[in-house]
Amino acid sequence: MNKSRHLTAFYVETLLLTVTLILVALVLTRMFGAGSIQSASAKALTAAVGLAENAAEAMSASESPEDLMAYLNENDNAVCEDTLVTAYYGSDLAPASKDDHAYEVSVLWEPDASAPGLVNGTILVTYAARGSELYKLTTAVYIKEGDR
Repeated sequence: MNKSRHLTAFYVETLLLTVTLILVALVLTRMFGAGSIQSASAKALTAAVGLAENAAEAMSASESPEDLMAYLNENDNAVCEDTLVTAYYGSDLAPASKDDHAYEVSVLWEPDASAPGLVNGTILVTYAARGSELYKLTTAVYIKEGDR
């Protein structure tokens, strides 16, 4: 009788340890999966910030939307429609075509009517796979009278 209780206790303890081990494995798998997703999201955001910074630098060197397009255009990856300049980049951040891109950088060139010579710019980086806005940057540049 005493041996039977010990055997039952052994099986119960083994069952509890197995269930605990399975729960720990599930929790760790979920944590590593979430970490992988966060890592991919951080990588996309880092790329978006870099593209927005590059567009802001190009805007500061430009005197018009056409100049901005010329700075951003590599291998015909940029288009200019009035005051909106859009450039397309692949997942490796190299220039890409409109049909085969991972990132879209749009720069809205807005001259400020209240401050002559001041041009406001809104830079929006969109991730094509999700179609969602990744990063938005608002900047301004002053263009000297003789340069306009």
